[in-house]
Amino acid sequence: MRCKLRSFVMLVYLCSFTATGLQAQGKRILRADSIRISYRVGDVFRERSWTITPEAKPDQLDVKITDKPVRVEFISGIDSIGFTVRAGDIHDFYVVADGSKDTAFTRIKGYQYYPPAKFTDAHKKKFKGKTTVEIPEVYELINIVYAITPAAANNADYAYRGSGYYREVKDWFSKYAAEEAVVNINKALNDDQYFILKMDAYAFDWIRGKLVQSKVYDRAAWRDTNTLRPYVKALQAFADKSKFADFYKQHQSFYNSQINCYKDSINTTAMVGWLRKNFPGTDYDVFRIIFSPLVSGNQSANWMEDNGFKEMHAHVNFPYAYPAKDVTPDGALFRRGAIVFTEINHSFINPEIEKYLSADDFKKAFADLSIWLDLNKPAKNYNDAYSCFNEYMNWALVSVYATDAAPPSDTAAIIGAIGKNMKEYRGFKKFPEFNMFITELYRKRPQGATVASLYPAIIKWFAENKNRYEEAKADALNLVSQIIPELSKVDPLISSETDPKKSLM
Repeated sequence: MRCKLRSFVMLVYLCSFTATGLQAQGKRILRADSIRISYRVGDVFRERSWTITPEAKPDQLDVKITDKPVRVEFISGIDSIGFTVRAGDIHDFYVVADGSKDTAFTRIKGYQYYPPAKFTDAHKKKFKGKTTVEIPEVYELINIVYAITPAAANNADYAYRGSGYYREVKDWFSKYAAEEAVVNINKALNDDQYFILKMDAYAFDWIRGKLVQSKVYDRAAWRDTNTLRPYVKALQAFADKSKFADFYKQHQSFYNSQINCYKDSINTTAMVGWLRKNFPGTDYDVFRIIFSPLVSGNQSANWMEDNGFKEMHAHVNFPYAYPAKDVTPDGALFRRGAIVFTEINHSFINPEIEKYLSADDFKKAFADLSIWLDLNKPAKNYNDAYSCFNEYMNWALVSVYATDAAPPSDTAAIIGAIGKNMKEYRGFKKFPEFNMFITELYRKRPQGATVASLYPAIIKWFAENKNRYEEAKADALNLVSQIIPELSKVDPLISSETDPKKSLM
């Protein structure tokens, strides 16, 4: 006991000595009783969610400032420190934790936040109710740069290599692979910035041979600043030297053919209509399909709102045809459109599940993600409850959509192939069972029921199957029979007078 007491006294002494030394230098300090402390930004409190990191130097919290200063506080079990933060402010202090010989140099930095887009009344009038399909110039430019980087040579996901267009890009632009833009963007790709740079390219226009910041969009990716902006000068030099404008102009008819394929054959308008009917609580004023012939297996989505107007952006690839012996030509066409459907549907399923994140069934179902994910396969990247559920739902919704939109003779093959790919290749361990459950649930839904109204039943399935595997397949059909009679009670918005077949026309 004396030994333990002596150690504790020494620990307190060392901590006090460190703190006293910093105070003598005029430094502000926060004493902490743990390496994890709480912090508050405005009205948002995050309990024990800040990990003290002495090696960061500084360990920085960036604070978004919109129209007025924000109060920021760090709180430990024994001390607290707070600042009023304005855009451009930097507040430094040191965290001294019991049991640590080091101090953590910590910084709070305020930055001015700008909305990602500004939608004028004229913009709203021009695009409301539309679905656009585009291969924008600057968007194509960044994808061309991607295609000639060493990173793309080592990673097929950075550029689709199976087209004649790719070979033409390589023939025209490879001689410029040593240009500053290519070298710097290659580094960015190796730093996992593929998605954000490509998406942010949409926020630039090509006007009379110049890269110009869009008057509508500040950025199009998920961050609070446009990540492509530091590369614009080098990209302009690359475009000038390589005569990018000539290349783009010469391929305009090719671009138009792919755009028309999306509009006419893939039928994105029908996809949007089906999703709107099945998620009546979520909608957007315009849907934008943005792609490049060079995009390979990487898709992403984002949505933004301003001035009472909401846009959904799907950044996708072109659905090149491939041999399909298990389905008819129309079934193959449906399958080709699945990729764009999975990006558009994120703008509906993501907001929907947010209503249930605090539900007991949801939290219990996804407490252990290893039940649902093979952590040795790509599924490991969906490493939180929200992402895991949404990716299960994402591709299961393709199967549900197939029951309405695919040729009936091809539906079983399409649904089966999705289940096999999701489990065997991607590593979603219980996807085939879930896929069976949700398609049967949808087929047997009451009149007027939407996919959104089925969410309580869907979450119940996850909760009841979190500890079982072999029994899940049999349980799926059994659970459908139990749930169907109760659905009208679960969601009072379901109308027994609505004909679901007519609602999908």
